[in-house]
Amino acid sequence: MIMQSHSGSLEIFNTQKCFELIDQGQRIYQLTNQMLESFQLTTLHTHIKQVVDEYYNLGEVIGIHEIFGGYVNRSFAIFISNSERYFLRKYKTGITEKEIMFEHSLIDFALQNGFTYGAQVVASKSGATFIQSLGEYYAIYQFLPGEDKYTWDNPTLNDEECASAAEVLAIFHNATRNFNPGHLQRVEPKIMDFLPTRTDVFKGFAEMASDRNKRHCCQGKFHRYYINKLDSILDCIKINTIAPEVWKKMPLNPCHNDYHPGNLKFANNRVIAVFDFDWSKIDLRLFDLALAMNYCCSSWDEQQEEGQQERQQEGKQDGQLLLNKCHIFLKTYQATLKRIGGGQGGQGGGLTPLTDLEHHYLPTMMAAANLYLINWDVTAYYNGENLNDYEYLTYLRHNVRVMEWIEENKKQIKDLL
Repeated sequence: MIMQSHSGSLEIFNTQKCFELIDQGQRIYQLTNQMLESFQLTTLHTHIKQVVDEYYNLGEVIGIHEIFGGYVNRSFAIFISNSERYFLRKYKTGITEKEIMFEHSLIDFALQNGFTYGAQVVASKSGATFIQSLGEYYAIYQFLPGEDKYTWDNPTLNDEECASAAEVLAIFHNATRNFNPGHLQRVEPKIMDFLPTRTDVFKGFAEMASDRNKRHCCQGKFHRYYINKLDSILDCIKINTIAPEVWKKMPLNPCHNDYHPGNLKFANNRVIAVFDFDWSKIDLRLFDLALAMNYCCSSWDEQQEEGQQERQQEGKQDGQLLLNKCHIFLKTYQATLKRIGGGQGGQGGGLTPLTDLEHHYLPTMMAAANLYLINWDVTAYYNGENLNDYEYLTYLRHNVRVMEWIEENKKQIKDLL
């Protein structure tokens, strides 16, 4: 290989020399990235300490530990000199103050009305539940007890844990049924208004190959798989849209909207804590239930050749809803509301179990909830930067398989109740 030297003359390098230079360049690049990441993390930790010291009366911060697993906000455990521990959230860029105020008002209302599983928001020196610093929003919560056993893509709850998750969701729905957000709300339409808007958005993602700024998103396996499945996704939106005159007869309720095993803490096969209410909004109660079942009752087991037939017989391959888990979840949710809510006929004054109309549209809402997750898969991928193609392909492939499974098994879903 011929290269130009600093003096302007040409130098001839052999192949070995070229490989050595490439190797050195890669090492320098990796070292530079490591130094940059370390500097960014140190700067952020320093700023978090300053935020706590300046805006809160908690004591001296002696340790900060980032809690990984989320994809939107950044979360930290902060350790105080008096041996106390708190949970600090650094909110995503673009969130509005009204959305944060809605979340905190809902948590406070739930805690005051019988929901003992959430974390109290810690007030700042001024009494506010969140603060803004350098253009970013921060909030501090009491640190919840329990074990983080699962993630949203590893929902391997046992039967007792599944039943407990359903019970706690029912308790949350009942506790918040009279919540009045006033002018506060999350900036997202209700599910049946939201789904139809996805058609043009999804088509737009398919056309990104013509956008030079986003062309990098369209070179890998994710985009090829997405293009291959787009028509069936769009068809599924059409099939599973409920008319306004119908869905407006269903109960609206505060919804957690991200109720998956990764947002629950466990002890002795029981859910003892629920967190991450930042996606919460007022929507159809049936939607929140269907979304929770999609999260808690679907299989992520990959279909490997060895043992594939066995897993298929057990109904555990990736993309299937585990009907036994769905049955446990629904049965427990219904029984809990009969016990603490309005009873079957609604005479108790609380939230009733699913109505006949909700029961009828349960399969449709299961499909709609899964489409909501597909929307997250593709929106996060195409709007993101430097994301792992294979990671997001795994998410999308799972939800497309769930979509196809639901369409083939709607009668079985309806027969769960």
